[in-house]
Amino acid sequence: MDTTEDKAFFDKLKNHPRLKKRFSEILGIADNTSGELITADEAETKAIEEVRKLGQEIMQEWAENQHKQQVETFEKQNKTRRHVKKNSIGKQHSEE
Repeated sequence: MDTTEDKAFFDKLKNHPRLKKRFSEILGIADNTSGELITADEAETKAIEEVRKLGQEIMQEWAENQHKQQVETFEKQNKTRRHVKKNSIGKQHSEE
């Protein structure tokens, strides 16, 4: 990647701290920073676990973003209704 792509990627990561943390965990597995992964099986098991967590967090953020967009769209479409002054004072009783 060039510096422009790097910057764009890191800017996106700033907006997604949970994903940033998960990527950091995955890189820690690759580097074995904890020193606890002795065998390839242990590293694979840990990597699969972290990738599953990454998938869950991606879906969580996706759902939150979708919800936020739909709420904003709904509010934008219904904005005129909220700001219309009500002229009616209610139903008047008819005299019989």
